[in-house]
Amino acid sequence: MRRTVFENFVINATLRHGEIHDKLTEQYDCNIPWAILMDPTSACNLHCTGCWAAEYGNKMNLTYEELDGIINQANELGCYFFLYTGGEPLVRKEDLIRLCEAHPDSQFSAFTNATLIDGAFADEMLQVKNFIPAISAEGFEESTDSRRGQGTYRKIMQAMKILKEKKLPFGISTCYTSANVYDVGSEEYFDKMVEWGAKFCWFFTYMPVGKAAVPELMVTAEQRKFMYEQIRRFRNTKPIFTMDFWNDGEYSGYKEKNGPGYKGGCIAGGRRYLHINAGGDIEPCAFIHYSDSNIREKTLLEAL
Repeated sequence: MRRTVFENFVINATLRHGEIHDKLTEQYDCNIPWAILMDPTSACNLHCTGCWAAEYGNKMNLTYEELDGIINQANELGCYFFLYTGGEPLVRKEDLIRLCEAHPDSQFSAFTNATLIDGAFADEMLQVKNFIPAISAEGFEESTDSRRGQGTYRKIMQAMKILKEKKLPFGISTCYTSANVYDVGSEEYFDKMVEWGAKFCWFFTYMPVGKAAVPELMVTAEQRKFMYEQIRRFRNTKPIFTMDFWNDGEYSGYKEKNGPGYKGGCIAGGRRYLHINAGGDIEPCAFIHYSDSNIREKTLLEAL
């Protein structure tokens, strides 16, 4: 039976998970994640400046059976929300649709450059109803193309046009850097995302990871403060949900084992999510390339 986004995300992934989270956390003496990030592949059709994903190379893949197994194990722990990262997840879009079909009670999303979204794939999204892309955009045309390659912005616009015409929900994923921070923090950009038809936007601050990192793209403390204030300002006035992955850490409360209640902090570290890269390594965070467990050697629960 095909379920709605409301049923999968609100009921299964959130309410259902919340009901059993504390019980399982106490039973297994570990954090049970709300969401799992997985890299179906390390391959990508773009070569974006400063992209940390390139550190993995472009030849690693999780098989369909491995992805399916992770989802089954996570469901047993009450986790029904899965986000694909990469590489470019839509390099494997046939398998991603198969997984949506195999797990109609789970909610799926993908951080994607959107250049592989076409009418045929949108029709498949309409059929499965449990896949929502988060499209990477660096702001407007000049800043997007300068980091992602000439012509990328126009391909993104075409993808969003297709999704909007078919009334398919989608969001935006924006990395703010020292080069684009005042563009993506502007009221013009928030209004433009609404015009595009986006329902949400994840904001990330640039992290210089790897040998090819560009530290000059890091925002200053003042620029990060600017984004903190702008996102909160427009969150209350614009019809689009926005979240800053770092600046909104205060809302990621986790319950201390012997503490008085919920505390803020980074949503990573296995508290609210974990990351499984295309080589099977299980990491506490997609931005910290450290692992002592591999899904091909341990179960998800053993790793947790």
